[in-house]
Amino acid sequence: MKKFKLWGIAKGVIICNLAIMAFVTAIYFGEIEELNSSFSTYDSFFTIIETLIRVTFLIFASVLMSRLVIEEYRNKTIQLMFMYPISRKRILESKLIIVFAFTAIVIFLSNTALDAIVILIDQVFYNIIPEELTTETIIKSFVRIVFTSLSAGGISLIPLYFGMRKYSVPTTIVSGILISSLISSNTNGFTLSNIIAIPIGLCLVGILIAYMTIRNVDTKDVV
Repeated sequence: MKKFKLWGIAKGVIICNLAIMAFVTAIYFGEIEELNSSFSTYDSFFTIIETLIRVTFLIFASVLMSRLVIEEYRNKTIQLMFMYPISRKRILESKLIIVFAFTAIVIFLSNTALDAIVILIDQVFYNIIPEELTTETIIKSFVRIVFTSLSAGGISLIPLYFGMRKYSVPTTIVSGILISSLISSNTNGFTLSNIIAIPIGLCLVGILIAYMTIRNVDTKDVV
């Protein structure tokens, strides 16, 4: 993390969250301006926030994957790391854990913070959302955030497969964009992520890809 100055990524995370919050705020105050109740429940606002955050940080994760893994293979700097008295598997495992943990933690914290801001603004200032805020609503939202965060962590590992084919950074990032867009595209309020089996299945696929990559690292030459 020191080598790649990953703590500096926090600035990018903050900027992304501010942009998402600005977009959601514009929708919220647009509802006030038009006296419209198309977003009549907290769940509708939470869904918008969840979708924007998932898309944003899955793409973010593919960029991180490129920096930590793909670029090292492409530039052959991974050879130097493999000369350390540390298992190749442990080195690659650590890199992938960083990607998984970054994605899951950032999505969890971002969703929690932005949902809390929406609740605070509506409860204290404007009360445009007619639905009554209940403990059940909050618990349901929290459970969904945890599920989304963990599944996104696994999904963030899928671009590894495409990037490792030819050690291509653009391929890694493009695959991240396509995957995040596919599961988050909205058609009349329906997204593939609404089918719980799909994010779970993609999460397991990502973990399997990571496992296979780690398992084969000792026999795969850096060419």
